[in-house]
Amino acid sequence: MIYTAIMLFNQSNRRNNNLSAMLPGHGGDHDAMNIYRVSGRLSNSYIVEEDGRFFVVDVALRGEKYITGFIEDVLDKDITKVELVVCTHDDGDHSGGIHGLARECDAAVGLPYASYAPAKKIWHDPLGPLYRSFTAIEESLRPRMWRMYLNPYRRRRYGKKPARFVRFPSRPDDCYIPPDYSLKHNRKLPGFPGWTVIHTPGHSWDSCCYFHALTGSLLSGDTLLGSEKEGGVFPPSIYANPRQMRRTISKLKILNPSHIYPGHGSSFHGEGLLDHL
Repeated sequence: MIYTAIMLFNQSNRRNNNLSAMLPGHGGDHDAMNIYRVSGRLSNSYIVEEDGRFFVVDVALRGEKYITGFIEDVLDKDITKVELVVCTHDDGDHSGGIHGLARECDAAVGLPYASYAPAKKIWHDPLGPLYRSFTAIEESLRPRMWRMYLNPYRRRRYGKKPARFVRFPSRPDDCYIPPDYSLKHNRKLPGFPGWTVIHTPGHSWDSCCYFHALTGSLLSGDTLLGSEKEGGVFPPSIYANPRQMRRTISKLKILNPSHIYPGHGSSFHGEGLLDHL
């Protein structure tokens, strides 16, 4: 696992570990906001720190031990400072560990409105499961998928990073636990009003991004993926609805983010990050 704390005002893709930045907070004064990326074998998690308080976005199943290990061993902070754990959608590599982390930190859980609600997804996107299945099979035939998910080196590297013993680890049936908050479009994240929930269907109908307007920061989940090789962000190869995906990209272009933190791949900083889409 690669741990990276990303400097928000830096226009280049810096690769040093444990960087932080002082940014204007949501209150208008010069409060601190740091975004730390915890890159796992399957996906990225993000720890957002504001004024000494934390919320976490996306945790894979059994990945909570690495988040707590990062907070305690790298940041040297108490995990009880985590007040909220949310996901961008209900795929297991993004949502499977959120309840486990919340139990360990005594934090609240927020889920996108339609996450773990298949009836809502089918009602709003009847052909979504068919598209998702087809594109997932197509993606599984590409060599890059095998390099990403079955590479033994990635597994060994992931297992050597700081981890903390978790008393009640995440379980597959955590998906049946009702969340403390149902997250809906254009609402503020509970306790962190500088961040807005943006409904971004396409990869899945429940997909959401989290946007910090003051700094132009977008936590995109699988709505946008980062490619260091291609030098930018791109829509996912696995999707539920191509028409909704195009509408989502148009919606994000209006926001014009200057810092994008994707669910997979590298983060990107600068102007016009979505102009090529």
